[in-house]
Amino acid sequence: MKKYFACHFLGVSLLTTLFLCACSTPSIDNTASVQPSSFALTQTTTFGEDFDFPPLPPTHSVSDEFWDVSDVDVSAIDVSRRLIAFTFDDAPASTLENILAVFAGYNEANPDCPATATLFCNGNLFDENSIANLSAALTLGWELGNHTYSHADITTLSESELHAEIQRTETLLSKVDGKNAHLFRAPFGRINDEVKKAVNVPIIDWTIDTLDWTGTSVEQIYDVVFSQKFSGAIVLMHDGYPNTVDALKNLLPDLKDAGYQITSVSQMAKVHSCRLKNGGAYIRARKQGNG
Repeated sequence: MKKYFACHFLGVSLLTTLFLCACSTPSIDNTASVQPSSFALTQTTTFGEDFDFPPLPPTHSVSDEFWDVSDVDVSAIDVSRRLIAFTFDDAPASTLENILAVFAGYNEANPDCPATATLFCNGNLFDENSIANLSAALTLGWELGNHTYSHADITTLSESELHAEIQRTETLLSKVDGKNAHLFRAPFGRINDEVKKAVNVPIIDWTIDTLDWTGTSVEQIYDVVFSQKFSGAIVLMHDGYPNTVDALKNLLPDLKDAGYQITSVSQMAKVHSCRLKNGGAYIRARKQGNG
């Protein structure tokens, strides 16, 4: 779960920030079990860095330095539309089946503009039923991501504890989708050099924070996404909150009407030719190159 930091904190992170496309105020992730006051900004913690790498050349070859999107299916993406990535944390939880039903219903009615998302999962939530829901998400074209095993503040862990938090969930995810690597989102948005080294995949932060975990209304969730939308934005929502499900029922068709298509993070990065460096952290993926 998350807490949004006010703009006056941005100066701290800008000291170490390089720009991929443009920078905006990052957010911090919090849970109900941890008081927001216990999370102080430090010089050694980075939030939503953007790395400045040029667009992919047409003859680009896969490198271990960057996230491999060669097998990401973008055949259903309408490149004339503005893309916005939806992400859901703390999955698989109680509302995942309902979230998937909203997407499935929308996609059936809008085959010209299907919507997908990235689901950041906690390994300790996996059971027989939740794994079935994750498999259903894959059939809708969703992407699974790693949100650690127990949603701990990983910047406070020892090296062995940090690796265990990441690898336990990686192993579980691989059993569901067959992939040997997954995008990562740090609990509470807390990242340091040790985390980057241990993860060795792109770390996905966010641009638009719905704060749905705080009990915000359906209308508030809708309004923050629709009012702050832009091409390349990454939206943060959570599994487990009925208001989020209800907000999606209007967000999906209304974003289409506004000229947008909702995608996973990797789909947006591929279509936008936005290279994601392994170990780098990103709050957006703006379109690169001409057009």
